[in-house]
Amino acid sequence: MPRLLTVLALVSVAWPSLSAQIPSPEQQLGFPVGTDRRLADWAQIVDYYETLDRESGRISVQNLGPSTEGRPFLLAVISLPQTLEKLEEYPAIQQKLADPRLLEGSPEALFASGKTVVLVTCAIHSTEVASAQMSMEFAYDMASADDPETLEILSNVIFLLVPSLNPDGIDFVNHWYAKTVGTPAEGLRPPGLYHKYVGHDNNRDWYMFTQRETRIAVEQIHNRWRPQIVYDIHQMGSRGARIFVPPFIDPVDPNVDPILQAGIVDLGGAMFSALIGAGREGVVTNAIYDAYTPARAYQHYHAGVRILSESASVRLASPITVSPQQLGQGRNYHASKASWNFPRPWRGGEWRLRDIVDDQKIALKALLLHAARYRRHWLRNFHRVGLNTLNRVSPNAFVIPPLDRQPDPAATLDLLEVLHFGDVELKTASTEFAAGAIACVSAPRCRPRPETFPEGSFLIAMEQPYSSFAKTMLEVQEYPELREYPGGPLKRPYDVTAQTLGIQMGVETYQIDGDLTVQSELLAAPPRPAGRVEGEGKYWLFSHTNNAFAPLANRFLAEGLPVYWAPNGFRVEGESFPVGTLMARGNDAAASKLDELVADLPVVVWRFSKWPQLAWQRIRAPAIGLYKSSAGAMDEGWTRWILEQHDFPYESLTAGRIRAGTLSDLDVIVFAHESPRQIKEGLGEPYPDEFRGGIGGEGLVELEKFARAGGMLLFLGDSVDLALSSWDLKASNAIQGLSPQDFYIPGSFLRVKVHDRHPIGYGMGPEASVMFLRGAAFDVERGINVARYDGEPLLLSGWADGLERLRGKSALAEIPLGKGSVVLIGFRTQFRAQARATYKFLFNSLYYSTISR
Repeated sequence: MPRLLTVLALVSVAWPSLSAQIPSPEQQLGFPVGTDRRLADWAQIVDYYETLDRESGRISVQNLGPSTEGRPFLLAVISLPQTLEKLEEYPAIQQKLADPRLLEGSPEALFASGKTVVLVTCAIHSTEVASAQMSMEFAYDMASADDPETLEILSNVIFLLVPSLNPDGIDFVNHWYAKTVGTPAEGLRPPGLYHKYVGHDNNRDWYMFTQRETRIAVEQIHNRWRPQIVYDIHQMGSRGARIFVPPFIDPVDPNVDPILQAGIVDLGGAMFSALIGAGREGVVTNAIYDAYTPARAYQHYHAGVRILSESASVRLASPITVSPQQLGQGRNYHASKASWNFPRPWRGGEWRLRDIVDDQKIALKALLLHAARYRRHWLRNFHRVGLNTLNRVSPNAFVIPPLDRQPDPAATLDLLEVLHFGDVELKTASTEFAAGAIACVSAPRCRPRPETFPEGSFLIAMEQPYSSFAKTMLEVQEYPELREYPGGPLKRPYDVTAQTLGIQMGVETYQIDGDLTVQSELLAAPPRPAGRVEGEGKYWLFSHTNNAFAPLANRFLAEGLPVYWAPNGFRVEGESFPVGTLMARGNDAAASKLDELVADLPVVVWRFSKWPQLAWQRIRAPAIGLYKSSAGAMDEGWTRWILEQHDFPYESLTAGRIRAGTLSDLDVIVFAHESPRQIKEGLGEPYPDEFRGGIGGEGLVELEKFARAGGMLLFLGDSVDLALSSWDLKASNAIQGLSPQDFYIPGSFLRVKVHDRHPIGYGMGPEASVMFLRGAAFDVERGINVARYDGEPLLLSGWADGLERLRGKSALAEIPLGKGSVVLIGFRTQFRAQARATYKFLFNSLYYSTISR
């Protein structure tokens, strides 16, 4: 008998099938997985995994902590019982292979004893309902089957299965669906966001780590287990291929090791071959999706392969029918034409939830079989990637000057925390030092080339296991110029093209390509310096350049203290302070707990006994109304999250409240990035009445009344076009109507000149970097341009086509309307809680709204 079959036979004898004791999903749920119009909710899914945990020796289910809304976040660990009994041994093997510095001698013994660790994540996007349901059936198969392929997987793989990366969204979608089955609204996406704050953007959080679910997955799964393979299961639109599997189209981020790029091809080929071999139609590879942005990936920068599949969707769990005429062109294939990467087109017809489940199961099993059969190959290559990063020679390192040299200590600490959470080693310089071949990678936050760096500077050496993550996060992105054919039009990027942290967070950062010799100490964690109070007196001054100014101002305001900002620079008791400096006038009660108020903020509060003589502008706690449409806008959710993180109270405004005109108690009404049509019209039929309608013409009338009476209307991103088209503001969107062939910037950092003596520009400095994502730019006849696109180079990081059309145009404008104003911000000032450098434009606008009311 061949050796492999002998091993499998022994395993089968040692661990006989337990399927008689383990109920199938159908037995426990009362319906088969993939049944039309039937979905298990999260409680049912949790119950089933708890059953598997009790009844099967092959599955250990862990609750890794509460989700954003308090639901269990599950991880199922699947392998042979004897592997699970000594499970703690395997993370240590993974850590040693990923970090060759930990090895003593040859890694061959670890190649022999280690397992391929495969992480499979389902249903991060909750309207993509199939994978969470499929996971139960697949887990049951792994728990109960004794066929040779299943036993081969169990023998060689530690299979980490996350039934959903967004448990809250499972219930949000599935409960909506259950209520609407049999009604005209059946199969419609639910109104609102299926993640409390970020909706569909939860798979763009894999480098800033803002949301609880992301942090659970990274800290307790990725960083503990170091999987060689991560497979994220998705769904896509209905009128193309039935399922996409890798490889991806160009470009792949050059910081993804070539070994990992080859692994993507390997795995994708196995999945593609299995699906085609099973007679499945409509399978496409090397199409649609690229692998460029780290916002969608984590493991690619931590020695593992990260792939996804995308299945054609149905209407949640309701079947659809697609005619041949509805199948069209996709990126790098045509859905009705055979090609090497799409050899068996689907000809149209009925498409059901069960079809998606079947495709996903075939692809997943093929991936696990590849991981099992080539276990040594996966472990060896995993180790080689670790060696490659340790031997990286270009660049040598990145240097971040210490906090007292940074204009924004809060953003600097955020940046360091991102790197540390991503398992990047941080060091601090023990002495002053010099370096060769220095390049600033934080334009426009750059100084003249420093002769030396001070003691206390932060060092990120590239000779460390996860330097790929640090490098892609800190360097300037130069997205490649790709064309449809030689001499043809540019290929437009699929996703954002830049993430340079120094630029988007406003943190002075340098890349060192030359020699660097410095004594340094490894940091166990980034510093979290307590706030500091200097001097005595009842006038408390603090910096506006530091993002921590906002929560500190809000705390002072909540204490009932008057807070002001300075319209000019000034001196007091021999100290100089710039325009925008904030001051609170303290009292004895607040003074007694001042240390407590600043303790968790990286701020310095200077206390003086003498009132600085200048025309201070008093600000109040702004009464903020944030429009929240029934349709749900991700930018609104991000804005809510950011406001809460910075201690801003706010109200969520409905369309009905705006139409009713009960707005006089507000200072500012904020419209996040959302299409003007969606704001104005909202949801229509066949949604139930309670969810229908936008602000309509009535709402626009009430908003104008609000502004003319002295209120501020703040429009962000796409919503600016609602203001421009609704009122005679003597302004227009200079790039509106341009075709993508003439103008296309899908997510890049651009330079702007800032009117930093205007209150909205306080703390920004004369130049700033902004995230531009298919936004707006203005020609303004009246009002004030607070920021405009200008300077060299205009493009700081990423990719842009038609960039010169922006030069000289307004990026941020304040336009009077009656006694109030309309503020238009055409770039993405708080984009995905990543663009920390431009938070101040948002915060300043909110406070500025209180000055004239």
